[in-house]
Amino acid sequence: MKSPERCTGLPDIREAIDRIDLEIVQALGRRMQYVKAASRFKPDEASIAAPERVAAMLPERARWAAENGLDATFVEALFAQVIHWYIAEQIAYWRQTRGAA
Repeated sequence: MKSPERCTGLPDIREAIDRIDLEIVQALGRRMQYVKAASRFKPDEASIAAPERVAAMLPERARWAAENGLDATFVEALFAQVIHWYIAEQIAYWRQTRGAA
């Protein structure tokens, strides 16, 4: 993949963006594996949400965004959405593996 400075046209740019987007999707898949693995250590469904963990994570993601020249407010909101979805997925997985309805 060419660096942005070495791209000679939109096809180079689009190819790079597509590759990066694939990497993001693959990373989300790897993250899901850890989310599901975490369910082994959750004693009950109520412990899955872990609001104190989320409260610690979001400002950190905002800081990472700012350190990388991104809008911290947007990234924090994005991760809030991502985390909410993963929590729902972990609850469904927890129920499935524990035989709960």
